[in-house]
Amino acid sequence: MSDSPINEVISLQLPPVIHLEDLPDDILNKIFHYLCFDEPLVDSKDNVKVLLNNPPYSYIQNKPKAYDDLLSLSSTCTFLRKKLGPRLFHSLSLIRSNQVDAILATPKSQELFSDKKTIQRHFLKELIGSNIESCGKAELARLSFRTHINGDKSFKSRYQQSLMISRFISYLECDNTLLRGDGLQLFPRLTALRVLDMGSNEQFSGDYNLSKLTFLAINAKTLINTPQLLSAIPYLKRLDLFLDYGNLPYEVGIAPIINQFRIATRLTELVLFLNNSYTIGYTGTIELLQAVDNNSKEFKKLTIRSKRRKSESTVDQSHWQLYNGCVGEILLPIFQSLTELILDIPILDSMKFESETYCLPTTMDNSQNLRTKTITLVDQAVVGPTISSNSRENIGVVIRHCQFTNLSFQYGESIEESHIHVLKLLTDFVQWLGNGRMDKDQNYTGIRHISLEKCWSMTDDSLVREYISDLIAAKNSEILKNIYPWMSSLYNSPRYKDTDSYNVTYVKETGVAIMDSRGYFIGLSDSEIDKAVFTTVDKKSGVRCVNLSFWSGESSLIDFEQYSNQQRKSLLWG
Repeated sequence: MSDSPINEVISLQLPPVIHLEDLPDDILNKIFHYLCFDEPLVDSKDNVKVLLNNPPYSYIQNKPKAYDDLLSLSSTCTFLRKKLGPRLFHSLSLIRSNQVDAILATPKSQELFSDKKTIQRHFLKELIGSNIESCGKAELARLSFRTHINGDKSFKSRYQQSLMISRFISYLECDNTLLRGDGLQLFPRLTALRVLDMGSNEQFSGDYNLSKLTFLAINAKTLINTPQLLSAIPYLKRLDLFLDYGNLPYEVGIAPIINQFRIATRLTELVLFLNNSYTIGYTGTIELLQAVDNNSKEFKKLTIRSKRRKSESTVDQSHWQLYNGCVGEILLPIFQSLTELILDIPILDSMKFESETYCLPTTMDNSQNLRTKTITLVDQAVVGPTISSNSRENIGVVIRHCQFTNLSFQYGESIEESHIHVLKLLTDFVQWLGNGRMDKDQNYTGIRHISLEKCWSMTDDSLVREYISDLIAAKNSEILKNIYPWMSSLYNSPRYKDTDSYNVTYVKETGVAIMDSRGYFIGLSDSEIDKAVFTTVDKKSGVRCVNLSFWSGESSLIDFEQYSNQQRKSLLWG
């Protein structure tokens, strides 16, 4: 009967059935990538600019475009669950439901979205724990004829071995409680860990393996007391370290962390947050930076920032030892090996150099052949159109001797419409670098690109705060999940959190006006100088540009200030 002509006709008319899981992996990956991470639409008709990329290692909610549909699809079979799991459940915070509390700097007693006890109970006990128990019982019932499995503590169901949500999470935010015991064993795919909690004197020991970890953000006090995390330092690509000397016992200091950098490490980026700008001169800070530079061959990016929110110190900082000498002379060789450096202006002001260093000639053969290196300066409150002589000289030393080619300036607006003042400040500084000294060998013409971005503004920040408050009042949780520190509002000034960029070229010129220290005209110079010419870099229509490296560190600093800062119990005394 199978050889009848009728069956042959039917078999020819019915096309072969191709299931989704039968497709090759590369085609499946392209389909899922398009559904999850398609490029955002750029539409400038509503005057709303779109940010195409997010800062690295920042907390982004699990919300692809077709999240609900993909979640349902992942529940149809184990194959699709394993394929879609890393895309649907890549990040998890056991601390907060969004970043609003950190952005608004909400006092702990008034936090609305950081109920970590409820979040942890819901995820660890009600979701993971109950599923492990029920799936384990079901599988044991199915395998009940194998008597040796009953009572076996090492037994794991198929759900626990391969289908559990936590097995797909690569970015995790937690507090100190998860560092003890075996809680982190639930996350075998973990590559990024952010511990948002105050430093603790408790010794944290647990049974977990963090061999895949490449990013760690943690309070230095907690890191010192967690052997498993200390042993993971040599394998990290980036370390965000909150170094609060006001709450760190000076008997031990940060020696355990420094010792981990005495051996070869894979670190490429260090983001260091200090409790005060002057602690850059502590011997512990200097030894840490030296150890990282000496034993991390791929170390190329360094951020040094200081916290802004006031805190309560629990130890006497007078016991910490200051470096006996010029701090800048020790740090300058470290800066020279970097391709990207981010510094607060107050930290740079705390550095001192030898008098001879300010006058050393610039060793630069050809500015066109310089390797691209970026320095980002951060000043939260620009007070005028000029830069102080101390700051100017220190910045000049760092830029000339490290031969940076790109100069970025992240600033805060202290007066209305200060953007023109800041632009003048930046362009005048570049002109001074190129021709500000009588000895031409001390001038530097290697700057090829400058950018400035208004990151803080009393007016604009108030509008954002009002916008967020309206969303909270309306209980619009979906929009609140998409609010980030680098977010700008439709009603803000156009330059708020949007970078203006300029290319820099140099031309020979004579007859330049000479001014005295008070800004009065003295005369014209007959000598030839290299005058910097600035050309605006055209912006792509509908696209917003921000300094992603800066905002990656800034969002981390905001989180530490909110959750790891020893907040004072009373604000009555300032």
